[in-house]
Amino acid sequence: MSLEEDHRDHKENPKKRLPLKIKCEDLNHQNELVEYIFLKEKINQRTRLLCRKCVETKFSQQTNEIALIADILEDPYSVLKFTNYQGNVNQDLCDFIYSYDFKFNEDAIISQIDVIRQSFLYQLTKLERKLVESFQSFKEAESSLDVLKSKFEQYFDNKDLIKSLDDAEKKFDSFTPKDKQILRQGVNEYVKKLHFYDQKENHEKFQPLFDSVKANKQIFGNKEKQFRLFKFKLDQGLEMLQREIQNMEQTFSTQKFSSSELSTIYMDQLLEKINPDFKLHNIIQDKIQKIYNSRYDGLDSQNVYEKIIQLGRLDMQTLLFIFQTSSFQTFGVWVDKNSSLIFHQGKQQEFQIKNNVQPLKMNYDMKNPERLMTFGRDDIIILSSFVGCISKLGEGFSVTDAQEIGDKETYLANQKYFNIVKMEIFQVQK
Repeated sequence: MSLEEDHRDHKENPKKRLPLKIKCEDLNHQNELVEYIFLKEKINQRTRLLCRKCVETKFSQQTNEIALIADILEDPYSVLKFTNYQGNVNQDLCDFIYSYDFKFNEDAIISQIDVIRQSFLYQLTKLERKLVESFQSFKEAESSLDVLKSKFEQYFDNKDLIKSLDDAEKKFDSFTPKDKQILRQGVNEYVKKLHFYDQKENHEKFQPLFDSVKANKQIFGNKEKQFRLFKFKLDQGLEMLQREIQNMEQTFSTQKFSSSELSTIYMDQLLEKINPDFKLHNIIQDKIQKIYNSRYDGLDSQNVYEKIIQLGRLDMQTLLFIFQTSSFQTFGVWVDKNSSLIFHQGKQQEFQIKNNVQPLKMNYDMKNPERLMTFGRDDIIILSSFVGCISKLGEGFSVTDAQEIGDKETYLANQKYFNIVKMEIFQVQK
């Protein structure tokens, strides 16, 4: 069996392997079994095989060059999955192989869509029942309004007015001064009834009716407000569902920027707008390298800080940040000394940096441990805890009148204080 056939067999029929019975050579780690291989090229060969304690202590800062032996035995091509050895053709091959996920097959798609469908229908049925109940309550309030109207019927009776108007219309060609006087009298009587409550002597007599109107206003207003709120949310929910389905369609389309788990096809369009060379799939793969993914690296401020700082001078770097919030909003920042911008993926809006504004500041240190990084002039502030982050869009990045974004502090996350739940960082090669 060839290596390629073996690789395919492992993926389709994964085998459960027992732990290797090889002891760690570090005398301080007695009875610990080796689980990892250190992949750095030029080192003492005695340090290649590592145990769990080795990785947790003296090799804790080099985890990106350590591979799990069980993974290698399971899939030989996974050995360089998390490394970043520039100029290594084997690394290029592994990057290429693992930029695609073939585990999510046809059965998985059908199953996942069915789960979404069943869940959606269940929730929609619950919403329907609740909305119908609310409407029935609203209709009951309407019947009480009919009772109230009947108490005022004599004062809104327009039969005599209609007769006066009809009589006057019939005498269109022979309308006498007496006819005019009769018409005026009929209209005046009608208006007099409408103002009957204005007369002071009748006010006390009809106070119960005033109270009845006031009470019905409150009851009916609350019912109508509740029903209107449900109707508004129903309209809003339909719009939101249509937008989410559109995002899913874009996500499952032929996307060039496939190394990002958070982006949709909008990111392809944005990257091409930034640099026309990114129109080509292979250019995106070669030039845009992922250096951090919270899914694998953990949502850890120290880790983020070290990943960025080790790149060197920030003003010489081109970086792409993508954030997803607990409110399901996805936005990010393209950081470049020539053309930085903030973008919102769902709303498909971009905001260019203003002149003489530093696009990114790494704030994380012992003097300021609460803030991890700042984009612009507090346009986006990411806290070290990733909780309670804030945005003051428009301070360092331009918001034009034509964009009509509303509240600048809530535009990006749809709320003033937001939590980051997922995050990706990419380095763009020159």
